Amino acid sequence: MENLVDALQAFRDVLGTQNVLSDEATVSAAETGTYFTTEKVLAVIKPGDRNEVQACVKIANQYQVAIYPISTGKNWGYGSRVPTQDSSVIMDLGRLNRIVDYNEKLAYVTIEPGVTQRQLFDFLQQQNSNLYLSVTGSTPDSSLIGNILERGVAKGPLGDRFSHVCALEVVLPTGECIHTGLSRFGNAKAAKVNRWGVGPYFDGIFTQSNLGIVTELTMWLIPYPRYFQSFFYAINDDSRLEALVDTLRELKLQGLLKNSFVIFNDHRMLSTRQQYPWQETNGKTPLPTELMAKLRQQWGGGAWVGEGALYSVSREQGRIERKLIQKALKNKVDKLIFFDHSKARITELIQPLAKKLLKIDLNETLDVLFRKNPQRGVPTEKTMPMVYWRKQSPVPSHAQMNPDLDGCGVIWLAPSLPFDGQHTRKALNIIKQIAKQYQFEPNVGLQCVTERSIDLTVTIMYDRELPGEDQRALGCHDEMFQKLALEGYIPYRLSTRGMKLLPSAQDDYSQLLQQIKEALDPNNILAPGRYDFRQDWSVNEVRSMCYEK
Repeated sequence: MENLVDALQAFRDVLGTQNVLSDEATVSAAETGTYFTTEKVLAVIKPGDRNEVQACVKIANQYQVAIYPISTGKNWGYGSRVPTQDSSVIMDLGRLNRIVDYNEKLAYVTIEPGVTQRQLFDFLQQQNSNLYLSVTGSTPDSSLIGNILERGVAKGPLGDRFSHVCALEVVLPTGECIHTGLSRFGNAKAAKVNRWGVGPYFDGIFTQSNLGIVTELTMWLIPYPRYFQSFFYAINDDSRLEALVDTLRELKLQGLLKNSFVIFNDHRMLSTRQQYPWQETNGKTPLPTELMAKLRQQWGGGAWVGEGALYSVSREQGRIERKLIQKALKNKVDKLIFFDHSKARITELIQPLAKKLLKIDLNETLDVLFRKNPQRGVPTEKTMPMVYWRKQSPVPSHAQMNPDLDGCGVIWLAPSLPFDGQHTRKALNIIKQIAKQYQFEPNVGLQCVTERSIDLTVTIMYDRELPGEDQRALGCHDEMFQKLALEGYIPYRLSTRGMKLLPSAQDDYSQLLQQIKEALDPNNILAPGRYDFRQDWSVNEVRSMCYEK
């Protein structure tokens, strides 16, 4: 491709040779994700600031080369770094890693795409800040902006991350730069604390889209509460789940549970603790029910294990809230444990004795339950081993983990449900039936972010190095996706695989999206196929079939 040769030289002129990579090792790694894909990568370019991003976008337009932006590329299970169109140049924004602004009084930071959860957490610690961020269960080295632009969710009071950002700086597909909300006015004092601005609200069209490259945004934080309590609960019988879900919804609607939290099934919990028990099962899959029950008993879990937290302005308020939670969950759960600073201090005091006499190390338990609880804004690596569940080689150290290159098979599916026990059961029945059919475990988490909906996450995990496993896993994913969608459980975010499976819109949505894409990106150079559902585009057809309400 003559235009590619010229484009790469133009990229080198702007970025330097060291930031334009087209060697076989780099390209091969960029083409490898946690499930089967066929899209090829031409090169990886690494701009260092917004001006370089703009220059690269203009070069891409000049030479008609598609570019695919990533933040840190750790979108495991959703596509990793692999582009949605063949023959694309990956634009790696990892070098844009500045914390541009920080305001303790108004509780916000302004960051670039390369800033990770760990980086911001460490920064706040260095500042002796009283602020914290809502963190996800992914690696601490994942991008904050990358997750926000996927409308990902985190734990804590600001778990719906996109609802707590503003002032986006966006490079458009033709190279211009805009600032959203009040930040388009250079002297606007409320630019970083006013979400909506004045006039049309554009922020949303730059999430889950290919309509612009976000090079900066402001993210709101929250002060540590004066009295923090974490709590954990479990049910031993799966049939009790509906009642538990309905009770938690009422607690959310009443405002007693202000945070985003997750309820995990036993398969999700087990996969974070160990790898698949190949010896006990004689190599057969999926995990037998009887063995699951035995393993569950060993680590003291339940059919479902949930978490929660209370953020109170005083100990007195916290104690009242705890009593209300205890009363509401009294007949709904089999276990309920609360943890606060006093209990943590007592545990620390008895730890040496417990270790000496009972050979029990309470430090790890203390970290999980309180000191390093993600509900307190502490990024964690505890869940990362989960992606090695079906691997037969040992789990590497956290520093060495690379699910893409280690042959980990991971596909996420994330349908959105009403916060309702009956809907939860219906979706779970579909998932269990199809997972069993394809010999996978129904690895499920219920993300309770808002008062009215649940984001259910199901993880299909396998070993990509075993012949035929990619095809079996994709078959499971596709059937599960389609049957859930048929019942009205549409995903809240998509993998690159899922982008091709989403049902067609039943109104003029696709036509509008096509018109916006063609207007903003006339040369179709920015991440073609990413969340644009172009399989539904029709140049000559004007859709007028609005669905009946």
